[in-house]
Order: sequence, then structure tokens, then C-alpha cells
Amino acid sequence: MMLSRTRGVGRYRARLLAVALCAVVPFLIGTGLQAEVPGTASVTGTVTASQSFTAAQVYLRNVDRDMVYMVYTNQGRYRAVALFPGTYEVSASTKHLESDVRTLTLGAGDAGEIDLALGELEGDAPPLVIPAGRTAMESGASGAFEYASYDEIYPPGPGKEVAEQVCMACHGENFFPTRPGTERQWMSWIDHMVGSTLGEQDPTRYGQGLLSFRASMFRFGRQDRDDLLAYVVKNFGPDSKRRRVRIEQQTPVDEEALGKAMYIEYYLAKDGPDEGVNAAPWARDRVGRYGQDPRFDADGNVWLVDRGVPHRLVKLDPRTGEQWEYLYPDPRNGNHEILIDPSGLIWLPEHRGRTGAKEKRLLGFNPKTEEFEYQIPMDPDDVVRNPTKFLQSLAMDSKGNIYIGWIMGGALSKWDRATGEVSVFRIPTPHAIPYGVVADRNDNIWIALWSGGKIVKFDTSNNSWTEFTAPTYPGHTRRLNVDSQNNIWWGIYSAGKRPGKLVKLDQSTGKMTEWSIPQQNAEPYDVAADPEDNIWAPDVGQRTDGEYGATIWKFDPRSEEFTFYPKPQRHADSPKIQITRDGAVWYSPRGSREAPAFGVLYPDMDKIDDLGAYYTYGPPGYPFPGPSTETNSGGN
Repeated sequence: MMLSRTRGVGRYRARLLAVALCAVVPFLIGTGLQAEVPGTASVTGTVTASQSFTAAQVYLRNVDRDMVYMVYTNQGRYRAVALFPGTYEVSASTKHLESDVRTLTLGAGDAGEIDLALGELEGDAPPLVIPAGRTAMESGASGAFEYASYDEIYPPGPGKEVAEQVCMACHGENFFPTRPGTERQWMSWIDHMVGSTLGEQDPTRYGQGLLSFRASMFRFGRQDRDDLLAYVVKNFGPDSKRRRVRIEQQTPVDEEALGKAMYIEYYLAKDGPDEGVNAAPWARDRVGRYGQDPRFDADGNVWLVDRGVPHRLVKLDPRTGEQWEYLYPDPRNGNHEILIDPSGLIWLPEHRGRTGAKEKRLLGFNPKTEEFEYQIPMDPDDVVRNPTKFLQSLAMDSKGNIYIGWIMGGALSKWDRATGEVSVFRIPTPHAIPYGVVADRNDNIWIALWSGGKIVKFDTSNNSWTEFTAPTYPGHTRRLNVDSQNNIWWGIYSAGKRPGKLVKLDQSTGKMTEWSIPQQNAEPYDVAADPEDNIWAPDVGQRTDGEYGATIWKFDPRSEEFTFYPKPQRHADSPKIQITRDGAVWYSPRGSREAPAFGVLYPDMDKIDDLGAYYTYGPPGYPFPGPSTETNSGGN
């Protein structure tokens, strides 16, 4: 049953789910101490097959509640806990095997058991067990690809080194072979990156002009351009086959660790014929729902950016499954990220959306009034001199001031909470593209630069900048974060046969340390520290051909070991993650627009005693005591 009504500028929708979840009651099961969420159920069983397999993925789809649980087998057995009452469709799969779908109904407190048998896969990929009426988007709209080894796809030639050291640092190894083009098309794409037209027109994309011959952070001269053009026309011309690089270094998995883990995905509601993306005037945009950035409030709810058109702010109570939706003041102006402050206000910087040249503002949403009470222009003096500019990442210092990066504009804006004034600071690095902003415990603001892999520090005490370059450079990094010891962490994408990296900057010594990610084509989008200072990252590098697809991985700095957790939606990327005080990792499967969702990984399901999501120190979620917002809130 669905209820919907309009409140102010927001649209409110709730799913009524008859579940009452109470406080934790520990009890002893078998040989281990396990937490229980009262009012829920559990399932155990075996998975068998005529051939050997490791860590099969078992999906439990609650057909009543539009959500999916996923666990893994350990030595052929599986279990799932904290299941809402209802009817379930249960199945298992690997890349090459699949089971039939079994059905069972669970009530509160039930302990069900169901066994599954794997057989040969029918088709090219296992079916993704998601709510009825949705599709897995496993093959993508562009059709099927052939797979070949890296060396087959990239034969020797003068332009190969340029492709590897320049283009693949950002685009990855599959950009060229999936886009056969004529010489004119390849010339146009390369000249876009060089910025050949910027003498006559303003840029419209933040990568445009990145390879300007004299200003580029990459090695890219005119001869490099000519070598690259000749190489791609020869190997990826209009008559070439659409191919991808075959994954030959499969993701390493620890079946014992995976046997303890569980994913839950709460799917966003599908809009009806005259609702949401299907309602005028939004239907003409043809942009379906897809999530971006989950954040927790002080009450254990999870909030999510829905970047479809119309843009919506979505709230989930994970203890009941109820969801609420609120339209933005301008539902076409875009939003990329959320920050919740200690007072409960939700801050949303406007992104490009469908209105690149429109003024971009910092929006402040009050959940108590369900109103957008702040709409703050973040470049009032037009410091960012380009008609197309948009905000992206944001952070908050100890005084409650908010800092936002201009991903299209190379600058950082500050909103002073006490005075309400906005200041804009240009980032001194040439062609700076800020992609990830975070505050450390000393009120320094750290920014990842998408445009080459550097990071910069903004000292808020004197408005000065310091630039840091990792040993692996140039590279591609999108997000960075801070741990409880004030170390700065970030990931670097792989580039050809150069592995992806995890980087740590120890602020106390200035030392940088890198670790190679043991996964072919690693693409660590974001990093975050858990309460024990393990580093987590969502990685989509093997979603095209890997044994397990996209993963979330953990790095233990003490043992220097990586643990990979393959995701329920094999081909869906997840840009941002947030970690609870209990170590649960929240994300949104952005890459599957037919199955947008709130998602959470519990690395140890035996520790689940509350489905609510809480930060260790409350919002905004830093691994140290957070800012105060008791000062004057300024003007709007």
C-alpha cells in the first residue's frame, strides 16, 4: 500500500510496512553468540552442484517489501538473518551456475531452511534477483561485446604508451575498444580533451581542455596527439569489433569471511504512469531514478540523493523499510552529494543536472518542517568565470562552516554559518577539477583532484593551499577521506597494466605509502575508514567480465590485507559509501538504473542488533567528534 501527499516543496511518499522492531536481545545459537533483531526471521540451507564452486551468491527476495538480501556460501552452506516477515523467493548463482527459484513464507521469529541445487547457466549471465518488473541491465543498452586479452586488444605501437599513461588513467582499459570510430570521430574526441575550440567558446564539460599541450598535468605534446590518433584509428577504427579486455586476474575471495557477510538492498519505488519520471514535465528528460550518496541522521535514518529527473531527496527508515521523498526547489538543477549537520539540517549543493548554466546554490532542507529553508548562491560575485559551472562535494569544519568544490570551475566556496557570507577561493593547481572534499580534525579541508591524481590541502586558518603528489602520478582519483588518526587516504585507478593503488598520507610525518590493489582493472571510487580504521572502498573494475563483478573491499592497515565482498548487482557501480559505528557499509547501486536502491553490507551478520544506521560521533559522520552548529545560522 502506498500513500502520497504534498508538503511544501517536497513530495512525501511512505511505504506502510507492518513491522515493529525493538531493542536488541542477545541469545545463544549453536556454538556462537549471535545478536537478534526481534520481529525478524532467519534462513539456513545448503547449496550443491555437480562441479566445484566457491562463495556462491544466495539471493532472498522479499516479494512483499521490494527488497533483497544476499549472502554467500561457505563450504556449501549459507545463512541469512534479520529477515523481515513475508514471502521470499530464494535462489543461488555463480558466474557459470544457477539454481531454480524456491519459495517460502516467514513470520516473525521463524527459522526457515531451504536447500538449493546449482545447474548449468542458461544464457550469458545469471539472472539478478530483484523486484518483479525490474531488469538487471547485465548486458547494457549498447549490446554484447567480445572479450580478448589485453595484449590482443592493445598491440605494440607508438601510440600505445600514450593511451596507457594518459587516456587510461581516467577512462580505463575498455574505453577504446568499446567505441569503434572513424578518424574524424577520434580526432574530435581527442581535440575535445586538448581543448581545441576553447579559444572561441566556453567549456561545457570539466574534462574539456585537460590535455592542453602546455598546461596539462599529463605528458601530452603534439607528437603524442599524432601518435595516439594514428594508433586508435588503426586499432579501433569504424570496422573494428566492439571488445572488452578479458579479466585474467580474478578477484581473490575469502570464503570464510564472505560466509559471515550479508547485503541488504531496499529498492526505490517505481514511479507510476503519471508519477515522478513519468509525469509532465519530467517525462521529456527521460532520466530514470538512480541513487548517489547515502548519509545517516542522528535518529538512525538513511538519506539518499536521487539523481533522476525530477531530483528527489529520499529518506529510509531501515528498521521498517518506510521511505519518504521530497522534490527539490528546482527538480532539474541537479544534486550530487549530501551532508547532514549535528542540528539535523540536510545540505545539498546543486550539480549540473539538466541546467548547466543555471545558478548553482547550496540548499538546506529541514526534516522537521519538510521545507528547503536555505537556497544560498555559492558564487555571488562570479569568481568562477564560466557560464557552465556546478558544485559537487562538500565538507563542514568545527564551526559549522560549509565548504563546497566547484567541479566545473576549479574553486572552493565557503559559507560562513555565523555571518551568512560566501567566499570563493581559486585552487592554484592548473586545470583543477575538485572531486571529493573532506575536513580533517584540524579544520583543514582536503580535496581530491580528478584532473591528474593530486590532492590539495586548504588551511582554513589562513586560506593557503598545499599540493601533494602521490608516487603514482599522473593518475585518476575521485574521493579521499580521513581516519581517526588524521591520516588522509585515497585511491588511484588502474591504467592499462599499471595496478590500482590505495594511498595513505601520514600528516604527522608527511610520509606517503602506496599499496597495489590485488584486482585487475581496479577502480576505487571512494574510501572511508571504519571505527577500527580499516579502509573500505567501492570498486567497479571487474564488473564487465570478472568472476564476481563489482565489489566493496576492505583494507586492514595492520595486516596489509585486502578482503573483497562481491555485490548483489554485479554491474552496478557505487560512488559513495558511509560506515556506521557498528561497521556496516552503506552505498547506493548507481550503475543499475532499473534497480536503484539503498544498499548496506554487514561484514559480520552475527553483530546485527539494530538495523538503524548511526555514526560513531553523529552527523556529519567524521571519525572524530564533529562540528558545532550552535552559532548564528546566518541568512538565506
